[in-house]
Amino acid sequence: MTKENLEKIIKIISDTIGEQENKIGINSKSTDFFKWDSLGQVTIMVKIEKMIKKKIPTSKISELNTVKKILDYINKT
Repeated sequence: MTKENLEKIIKIISDTIGEQENKIGINSKSTDFFKWDSLGQVTIMVKIEKMIKKKIPTSKISELNTVKKILDYINKT
């Protein structure tokens, strides 16, 4: 896991849900934040796709609902 990828993910989530970056960490999950709803999840995934320049399969989108899961997925691709 790279610190750079973690910081990028946190920034994307922060920008999308309007939460301060320092309130989001490796153990944060979608249920921790009111605005990280289904629409927020899709928006986050679209931004992650642009970051990694790769399409995330639709079947994976709902599974990637924590910072750690997103980071692990990015590091595997």
